[in-house]
Amino acid sequence: MAFRFLRKPSSGGPVASYTLLHFPLRHARWALARMGERRLTLSPPPGALFSRMMGCGRNGFSPLPDLRRYALVASWESTEAALRFFESDHFAPYTSHTTEHYTVLMAPVQSHGQWDGLNPFATTTPVVTSLEDPLVVLTRATIHTRKLLDFWRHVPQARSGLKGSPDLLYAQGIGENPLTQQATVSIWKSSTAVRQFAYQKTSHKDIVRLTRERNWYREELFARFVPIATQGTMEGKDLLGEYLYTNQL
Repeated sequence: MAFRFLRKPSSGGPVASYTLLHFPLRHARWALARMGERRLTLSPPPGALFSRMMGCGRNGFSPLPDLRRYALVASWESTEAALRFFESDHFAPYTSHTTEHYTVLMAPVQSHGQWDGLNPFATTTPVVTSLEDPLVVLTRATIHTRKLLDFWRHVPQARSGLKGSPDLLYAQGIGENPLTQQATVSIWKSSTAVRQFAYQKTSHKDIVRLTRERNWYREELFARFVPIATQGTMEGKDLLGEYLYTNQL
């Protein structure tokens, strides 16, 4: 399945990818076994700088896993390396069992913090964006064990703030461990929408304040990306279809 480009591909530099895999009930056991093997995490594919296969929370952000949905987050040496993987036999066994799969290829705009002791999305040449470009935001944290109850007690507040945002295209809670290692991926209509949410949404500002005051995280990472290409569909459509680059490759 060919990629659809949202902007002219960059000439070089690392890129990241986010893939959601949706399996039918009849393949749920196969999917769980494959994800349990952690093949793409322990043996990164050619050209990958970093890769993590992760579970998805039910209904978006529940600590209970959705055994029919899994996510792959990766960083690649280049756009070409990422395209080779997603069009290769390494990826085909996963997609052949899905009812749907959707990949967003994206260029780093900003990334700070650590994920397992490193920053997989750091770049010396961040892509230049405009305020009207769509934006992908990834947050990831390892939660202090002694803080788990307090953290999860406030998750509904954070979730309601996200889902009430009119310019939010997508949001999903993912994680390596359903309780202690959590990440959120969200896709927004524009950089302006992200700024408005971050600085004007009271519930979001309250959560940010509580995060600092209560020291929930042992490790955390925050990254923003501009989407450059998509592949597949999510719930029957391309979430970023309206942004397609006019001169398709």
